[in-house]
Amino acid sequence: MEQASWTTPLSPEEREDFARRFEKRLEKVKAKTADVFAFRKVDQPPYIVNSALYWVFGLDPEILPDDYFTDPSAMVDFQERTYYDQVREIDDDFVPYLMPWFGTVVTASAFGCEISFPPKQDPAVNPRHYPVRTAEDIRKLSLPDPEKDGLMPKVLEFLRAMKQRSFLPVGITDFQGPLTTANQLMGYDKLIYLMHDYPSAMHELMDKVTEALILWVKRQKQIIGEPLNECISDQQVYVGRHAGVWFSDDDAVLMSPGTYKEFVVPYNSRILKAFGGGCLHYCGNATHQAEKFLATEGLLAINNYTLHDLRAFHELKRRLENRIVLFACDFTPVDYANYFRELLGGVSYRGLVVESAYSPVVGLLSDGKYAAIRRDLRAGRRAVYECLQNYWREGTPAP
Repeated sequence: MEQASWTTPLSPEEREDFARRFEKRLEKVKAKTADVFAFRKVDQPPYIVNSALYWVFGLDPEILPDDYFTDPSAMVDFQERTYYDQVREIDDDFVPYLMPWFGTVVTASAFGCEISFPPKQDPAVNPRHYPVRTAEDIRKLSLPDPEKDGLMPKVLEFLRAMKQRSFLPVGITDFQGPLTTANQLMGYDKLIYLMHDYPSAMHELMDKVTEALILWVKRQKQIIGEPLNECISDQQVYVGRHAGVWFSDDDAVLMSPGTYKEFVVPYNSRILKAFGGGCLHYCGNATHQAEKFLATEGLLAINNYTLHDLRAFHELKRRLENRIVLFACDFTPVDYANYFRELLGGVSYRGLVVESAYSPVVGLLSDGKYAAIRRDLRAGRRAVYECLQNYWREGTPAP
């Protein structure tokens, strides 16, 4: 697809075709997702070869519109165009939806973090400025007003525009959980010292952040008309009526189980229960938190970007088996055929979803060996899709 096409709005004919494809795909994935959350035995799990990304990381800067973060129409047109391109090309289990994407920093911005917008990159917190430095600063914190504070009003503006402009479902913006948000407000070093030196202040911080997050999600759901106990998706994995919310908890990988139990589990549980249960996401290895995940009230699923640590993934799958759904996700490696054989070999498909996030920068193989890098999104995406298809057609059935 030529560069100009990525920013071109869908024509009426394309929109009609997209809507038809979307409804057919949604019905298929609804049925497969029901099997996942019921832990039914299946021949193959839902799988997504995801190259239609709402975030900027991993995208070729040349295809991103300059006004992506300033004009709702630009964000809608870009997301619709890339989603439509994917659903025409491969029949995976990706369910398109619109995301008002402003990085991982929206709630932190509403609490006073300074945000920068580097050209053609995701918005980021300024690491030289923290609104919370001491326990006294925590006592002064007040709950943000979604209509006034930080990037929240901008997100609400985009939500309203997306709801009006597109037939696609609209999801809430990226949701960083209480621990991640607290880290953004203080920085890792000060937060760790706070836990040890002023535990009551740490609980006060987590309490305020948790309450703000619940109020923020409820406000977004009110605008898009999404029930509290349902959520279209996040990280491009459909969940529908099986989860009301999910959030990122990447810092779980850094915490000891004892610290995580005291300062994180109660607040994660409060959010999950407020929305009838949900999912948390993290990148890396947090298998040492498996028992704490099982003790988190309302935790129904985990979205884990394994970062190619397949030993940790297999251990986590074993420890959560038939109790918590697991979304096995990662960035597609160059040697993807061997990767999928190692990922899926001997693993139960019950309660499993597989996602491979695919960048436009494609690693090519020749006779099983690394050959070159070239920008060829369609060819690479189809190659990974067909690799998975062949695996399930020819591979060993799951236990």
